[in-house]
Amino acid sequence: MRYIKSLFITFLFVLFSYSTAQAFLSKDDIGSTTAQFLKLGIGAQSAGMGNAVTSVFNRSDAIYWNPANLSYMDKKELSFSHAIWFEDVNYEWLAFVLPTKEYGNFGLGLQYVSYGSIDKVDNTNTPDGSFSPLDMALYLSYANTYEQFSFGLNLKYVYSKIETSAYALALDLGAVYNFSDNKTAIGATITNLGTEMKFDKESESLPVLFKIGASHYILDVWLVSLDLNFPKDNEIYVNFGTEYNIAITNDIMFALRAGYEGRNKDVPGFNWINLGFGLTYLDYMFDYAFVPYGDIGMTHRLSFSIKFGKQVEKQ
Repeated sequence: MRYIKSLFITFLFVLFSYSTAQAFLSKDDIGSTTAQFLKLGIGAQSAGMGNAVTSVFNRSDAIYWNPANLSYMDKKELSFSHAIWFEDVNYEWLAFVLPTKEYGNFGLGLQYVSYGSIDKVDNTNTPDGSFSPLDMALYLSYANTYEQFSFGLNLKYVYSKIETSAYALALDLGAVYNFSDNKTAIGATITNLGTEMKFDKESESLPVLFKIGASHYILDVWLVSLDLNFPKDNEIYVNFGTEYNIAITNDIMFALRAGYEGRNKDVPGFNWINLGFGLTYLDYMFDYAFVPYGDIGMTHRLSFSIKFGKQVEKQ
């Protein structure tokens, strides 16, 4: 056990050292990476908590936020998320998780952004057809646990198309430690470690992000969480969130959520709080979140998940 704890602490130290060395960390680096859609976040449960979920078990959405949290799932789960975004942008997330008794848990996720049809004009302002940009990332995940520690990883294929297209291969790593009281957890991830994307002659790196977070149940039904984010292409920012659960009946649970995402703090207008709720009936889960972006506009997240199959008893 002492060896595992030392390994976990070493893992956090290495990730922190790497990210701060890469990211030190200023607004001057904005726009220095590509595949910005990878930063958009997924899932209404997470959005409602200000995306402060690095150490929070958030079901199949953990594929995106911290694959280590997949290790706590004991049933198959299929989930879908849709974001009501700006203009003609469609933003979708689809995920499936397969837990096993002996070999850990496996996951598959698809992140997809479509920007609609955009008209082209030539240098004389004459219409010259149209094009339909899109971004996509495919996640293949694995997670396992040892006593109070969980570890996970994603292998990712990242694809972007404007008029020409480019792709990259990437790796996400995550870890979580749950304290013996089962009320407190700490977690860390580093995401988008990978190859560069090359459009025509230009090559750009992916938006590497290191996060460390903590969460605690003040009451059995009241969770608070905090994340500290170290992006490669921006300054450090903080997220925090909370979730309060209300048992309606033995089979129905209602959750209220609120959170703050520090990445948006400089956007003018109302953007300082995310709000959301969730409704769970047996193995069916519906979540909604309201996410303001100041003067840019308001967005909404909708998610639906279903668990099915036999419960897997972990060894």
